[in-house]
Amino acid sequence: MIVPARISELISRPPRGLTLLAVSVAATAAVACGGGDETNAPAQQPALTQALEATATSQPIQALEDGKRDPFVVSDVSEATFTVNEKLARLPAPSDAVLRTSAITGSIKLDRSEPVVISIDLHQLRSDQSRRDQYVRQRLFPNQPMSTIMFTDLGDIPDSFFVGEEFHTNLIGTVNVDGVDADLEFQIVSRLDGDTLFILARTDFVWADFGMTAPVSRLFTVRDEVHVEVLLAATRGG
Repeated sequence: MIVPARISELISRPPRGLTLLAVSVAATAAVACGGGDETNAPAQQPALTQALEATATSQPIQALEDGKRDPFVVSDVSEATFTVNEKLARLPAPSDAVLRTSAITGSIKLDRSEPVVISIDLHQLRSDQSRRDQYVRQRLFPNQPMSTIMFTDLGDIPDSFFVGEEFHTNLIGTVNVDGVDADLEFQIVSRLDGDTLFILARTDFVWADFGMTAPVSRLFTVRDEVHVEVLLAATRGG
């Protein structure tokens, strides 16, 4: 698997299978319109037509069956990002604090036969300030570092997704933080590229959703709303 610098860059790229299909179509069109040696064109046309039909039918059907059946395991190039606006006592203006982690595990089955559960280790969150990271580990989540996101219903996934088309949807996920569940709406952008499933999930929450108050100390104050982005790269079969 090619590891992207940012998973979101791959979500918008044209899938390899459709690129190859476009090349096949162009080759067939060139022969049909008289390109190349006209004496050989009639003999080549049936073979090219059969190859094109095989690419356009059996390959998507197989991709559809495999994509629905096979589990995708979250890889270590995935990343979760938490962004919160904070005001440091030593600075005159507020700014965004960004904490990231790649400590994400889980598997995804697209046939809707079982819930999707993604686990994030909050103790592995890192920012540009070690004191902030230590506060998260020792003060916010000292006893339960693992947060989970569970989707019990993936909704209707169109067949076109399984042959490389980008899919946008909104899903309700049950997020557990420090033992408290909250149902949050996620904006989802996903794409299947060969044996790799790419997903970008975005949501926002406030601390009260999890029975917490916004952190505050003599060194900083934090606004209530937190923005979350989870970028997943999951490979077929792990």
